[in-house]
Amino acid sequence: MELSTGDRARAGLVKALREAYDVDPTRPLATAVRANLRHLWQHGGRKGDNGPGRQPEWIYIRKSFVVQPADGPAPAMSRLIKSRGLQLRLFLLMLFDAQCRCGPSDTVRNVRWISGSPAEEYEPWRQLVLSETLPTTGTARTAAALRARQITEAMRALEDEHLLQLPRQRPDGARRRYDPDANGASWQLHAESSTAEEHPRYVVPEPRTAFRIAPAFFTNLWVFALTDTELAAYLALAMLRDQFPARHQQQGVYLRADHREERFRLARATWRATELLHRFRLVDRARDPRRNFRTGKVGDRDNRWANRQVMPALFTVNDTALDRPALDAIHQVLTAPTDEDQLRREKGQAAVDEARAFSAL
Repeated sequence: MELSTGDRARAGLVKALREAYDVDPTRPLATAVRANLRHLWQHGGRKGDNGPGRQPEWIYIRKSFVVQPADGPAPAMSRLIKSRGLQLRLFLLMLFDAQCRCGPSDTVRNVRWISGSPAEEYEPWRQLVLSETLPTTGTARTAAALRARQITEAMRALEDEHLLQLPRQRPDGARRRYDPDANGASWQLHAESSTAEEHPRYVVPEPRTAFRIAPAFFTNLWVFALTDTELAAYLALAMLRDQFPARHQQQGVYLRADHREERFRLARATWRATELLHRFRLVDRARDPRRNFRTGKVGDRDNRWANRQVMPALFTVNDTALDRPALDAIHQVLTAPTDEDQLRREKGQAAVDEARAFSAL
């Protein structure tokens, strides 16, 4: 099967992540990161501690991270969407780390170094982050060093967006300090709604003030396997699911173009990422006889005026799809799609269910 240009490029990104390594070139970094994130969720992340941790059923994110408040600045999520860089992934990872270690009434503090040493109590951030690196042969630019630099650059970007406060090193106070000092003091994570004018300390949210995503989003590496636009589209749909639970269950949720642009500050190109989320089975897009399922276009030129009031596309979020390891799932869908994958892409999950029911007769 010949891949499309877009699928080939997307598969290349996944291949690079599958082949990434840190210090040991014989052990894929994805294997180490997945094991460390699972340990963090199950046991709290302290090395050698295999007792039961907090094991949160859901990871909660405040709605203000995704939706712009009235007369406020653009939400942080839209400001973090970039073609390159780890800032959006790293911030989400920091929320996961905080909620696996702390409860709503606890003080959230950083316990990790960027690189650290085997003697540290917790795995360093470099062992929790999956990213592609291209070491330069014959120089000190190793994969591990490049990944550490990617993380510090992302932290500076988060500070620029007021989501993180990095202490400065003495005596001149000009250089940022990324690791805890001798007393354990470190940088401060700020709330999801932080702005230049107001940036409160991060506190684990109460469920009623936030929307939820499953821990498998992190432990199966979806947070790293998805692009920034795919992450943004997924988080927006997850927020809408929790805001309109009955509608989500009965028919699916939708996002009008004006709300997408004015409240979520998401470009049309970002929202197009829902097509890949559908192909990866993270969401279902409802069939609409008035739309071309692949392109989303409504009617033909002669009927366009009559169809002007057609509803936006409807979506439901599939938490069970997160149970598959992300890199394997995406690579399979893009490079070796099954008949069901092809049918799902062309006509949607409803067509797959119909085909299954027919074959069972």
